[in-house]
Amino acid sequence: MAHSNLAQDLRPKPTPHDLELPTLPDVIDRAGYPLEALGELLGSTARAIATTMQAPPEIAAQAVLSVAAFAAQDKADVVMDGRIYPLSLFMLTVAESGDRKSACDRVASRPLEQWQRERALDYRAELKQYHDEKAVYDATHRQLVNDKKKTPGEKAIALAGLVPPVVPPEPIVIAQEPTLEGLQRSFRRGRPSQALFSDEGGQFFGGHAMSPDNALKTIAGLSKYWDGAAIFRTRAADGETSAMFGRRLSIHLQVQPRVAAGVLSDRMLLEQGLLARFLVAESRTLAGSRLYKPEDANQHPAVVRFHQRIVELLEYEPCTGEDGGLELPQLRPDDNATALWVDSYNRTEVAQARGALLEIVKPDASKAAEQALRLAGVFAVLEETQAITQEQMGRAWNLATYYLQNALRAAQLAEQDHAHRQARELLDWLKAEPGARATIDHMQKRLPLKLRKKVADLRALLALLEGAAAVRVIGHNARGLGSAWEVVPG
Repeated sequence: MAHSNLAQDLRPKPTPHDLELPTLPDVIDRAGYPLEALGELLGSTARAIATTMQAPPEIAAQAVLSVAAFAAQDKADVVMDGRIYPLSLFMLTVAESGDRKSACDRVASRPLEQWQRERALDYRAELKQYHDEKAVYDATHRQLVNDKKKTPGEKAIALAGLVPPVVPPEPIVIAQEPTLEGLQRSFRRGRPSQALFSDEGGQFFGGHAMSPDNALKTIAGLSKYWDGAAIFRTRAADGETSAMFGRRLSIHLQVQPRVAAGVLSDRMLLEQGLLARFLVAESRTLAGSRLYKPEDANQHPAVVRFHQRIVELLEYEPCTGEDGGLELPQLRPDDNATALWVDSYNRTEVAQARGALLEIVKPDASKAAEQALRLAGVFAVLEETQAITQEQMGRAWNLATYYLQNALRAAQLAEQDHAHRQARELLDWLKAEPGARATIDHMQKRLPLKLRKKVADLRALLALLEGAAAVRVIGHNARGLGSAWEVVPG
């Protein structure tokens, strides 16, 4: 028996719920990642990683851009008409298992790992010094308190002159615990600029942080981190009441397509606006074409330049206030960049009107202009310009448009899936009717409430079933339109 016949024989027989419905025509094609929009430094690095690792360009680009955003976010804020925008980016990469997500991440984030390892060694010495100074401070404090020769006023003056040692910040910058409480704890004890990078994003979306009891809290907390807002935490039970200002968090989560399908259609994530804060890229697999190449991505000249620039930024100590929060300089677009941004802002706004292209992705579209500002700010920091240039702003808008197209495609696919589910439910209902047939008037009166629709919408569902040869028209009205349908036997 030929392999093709064997495969056909082993294929499961279709059931009503496996019905292959035709694809709706209004889903835009998946766009290729515009590597040139990343600019010479970031774009050449992403291209080099993708080529040497034989990985989809989307994976390499997302890895490079997320590292760049982390390195830039504690260097400046973008200011536009008095509004302050952090440079933090939230990124989500959709790729199949085995598509070298982790490998690309390791190359792009190599300077971060080395920097964190060196700081961990320094931290041991700093912590020992702190404990030594703390022991001296405690001993001096006890001696002053117990000094019977001093009056209470003299003791108060002497104690006021004691300066307690400061606990050194923990060296962790790449968050290890993907929960809101874990992030807050890390920010209280560590540095004011951190990242949550994980090639197992499914563990985040399917784990404790996004459980039914914690999802709303996590969504609200992460939204505040993206906004750069103050973070308040009150826990009377353990005395962990705190307010944190000037913290910055960049996120890069990588998930497989099956996980992404659930995440990108999750009603709570959509309604609360968290997904609109993520820049989402989906890759096509290259499996089957990746013959071995004896190349080291870390030695590629473009990657070496990128690593050197990231090291320079990591070595720069940002200004912080007494509470440890960042006090960042302001980065502004020049006049030409501002004019380009305003024009693109207005075009995107008009496209969100009722019936316009971006109506179904208003949350994403309404944040596209801010995403462009953030991207342009990252470019300016990495490329060492004193202001955001028109060229940088143009590239940023090209990227923001790419991510907006991805959001639109995801929304259109979600609408299509919803229509297909309803069509299958309508088919099941029709099969239970006498003779497995019904008129459209009868459907409007007797269908379950969730399937009762306007006549035009109901006809659209029936058209899907007709296209799949699951039902056929058996009656027409005076205008020649179908008025009754029956299930096709088989």
